[in-house]
Amino acid sequence: MIETILFYIFAMIMVVSGLAILVSTNIVRMAYWLIGMLLAVAGIYFLLGAYFLGVVQIIVYVGGVAVLVVFGVMLTSRQLASQLLPRAWEVVWLICVTGIFLAGLVRMILKGPWAGNVKQSPQTVAEIGRSLLGNFIGPFELASVLLLVVLLGAAYLARPRVPTLGIKK
Repeated sequence: MIETILFYIFAMIMVVSGLAILVSTNIVRMAYWLIGMLLAVAGIYFLLGAYFLGVVQIIVYVGGVAVLVVFGVMLTSRQLASQLLPRAWEVVWLICVTGIFLAGLVRMILKGPWAGNVKQSPQTVAEIGRSLLGNFIGPFELASVLLLVVLLGAAYLARPRVPTLGIKK
């Protein structure tokens, strides 16, 4: 009973945080709402009994990525302030893409094969490491490349603008 109540509380925090991220026009507030959402996701992991994943969620995402986002915001907030108000075509595009993803998610939930044989998940840190660097090396490397691209993009956005003296190459 208490798990069900906690699940709904965490789910509500995630939905409210997600909507607040979408509606907010202040990039600092968006970063703080993101931290709230990531903490709620960690709470769901703890409810599911995935304690290692919950702790990693808090340490890596809340402690690392969210702090990086806040520092990136501090470095680029002057440059991005005018770009945070969406245009009409962007709103329409977002609604269309969201509708497609929502339809796919609902279809997967309703038609998906939920009753099946479930493999035993790794229990120790050593088993998790072997699984990550064995069976799941592709997604693991894809996540590392994605984080590298995000880091390069943040460095590009934060670079100082040096005015040119009209010299053309």
